[in-house]
Amino acid sequence: MTEHRSPQAETSQPPMPPRQTAAYLKKWFAEVGFTIDARRGQNFLIDLNLLDLLIRSAAIGPDDVVLEVGAGSGTLTTRLALLAARVVSAEIDPRLAQLTREQLLMLGEAGERVELVEGDALHSKHRFAAGLLDAVERARDASPTGRFLLVANLPYCVATPVISNLLALPGPFDAACVTIQRELAERITARPGSSEYSGLSVWIGSQCRSEIVRVLPPSAFWPRPKVESAILRIETEPTRRQAIPDLDRFHAFVRDVFCHRRKLLRGVLARMAGGRDQAKGRAIVDRVFTEMGLEPQARAEEIAPDAFVRLETVFTNTVCEFG
Repeated sequence: MTEHRSPQAETSQPPMPPRQTAAYLKKWFAEVGFTIDARRGQNFLIDLNLLDLLIRSAAIGPDDVVLEVGAGSGTLTTRLALLAARVVSAEIDPRLAQLTREQLLMLGEAGERVELVEGDALHSKHRFAAGLLDAVERARDASPTGRFLLVANLPYCVATPVISNLLALPGPFDAACVTIQRELAERITARPGSSEYSGLSVWIGSQCRSEIVRVLPPSAFWPRPKVESAILRIETEPTRRQAIPDLDRFHAFVRDVFCHRRKLLRGVLARMAGGRDQAKGRAIVDRVFTEMGLEPQARAEEIAPDAFVRLETVFTNTVCEFG
């Protein structure tokens, strides 16, 4: 028997916003008079298969809270709204924020799950904007059993501070799945001893495991960037994070040491420990190297993240003992 549906049943589901291909975006932007602002890293992900891969890799559950930095034209934002309990999305460009609002209106009730924060996500290089953190707190309070995820096509210019600063918060993300510049993804996932290994590798690697899901060609975006990108997945490991006694202190220590990554670690730590008192600095470092079992020629770029956590603890405690 043929099933007959009423007009109400046919229209009960809100229409999905259009899939934003390059052709669609060019036509839409021309109609509304929007022009690209290259200073803000406005490169829109137009390969819809890769957009689907980004979303699948994030493994978003119905109770999860998602932070998106860089809503753009709303193509990812609308999909997040259909999957997560709450979404907080930041967009610095008021013109794009308005376009995203229009996309969310098409979703009806699902669109109401999104709080769109208009403005810069960052107060400074090392701090998030208070308004964005407040919005995240409200979203997490509304869905306390869900995970907190970062899912975004991150503008190149803010990718490092966004990821790094989130890990410095008392309640960091449980996982992140983002598109970023390939070079940055390789730095984050780099192994000790490699040319890409850096302070960022240590900071993230000491708390998380991470992997490059896929390298993305410039053609995946419009306008095309000059470099390749990557989908990066990061998962926070609470036990390893809890092994760091003081996150702020550890972060500062790693930054200070890697300012001189090519120099011998012994000399770098001696200057940090003793200042002008060279004898004191050498004595402290001798104690630290003995306790750590480090070779005299050791360099920062050779030390794994977990060993760096122990190094910072031993170094700090030894400095305090010497007074």
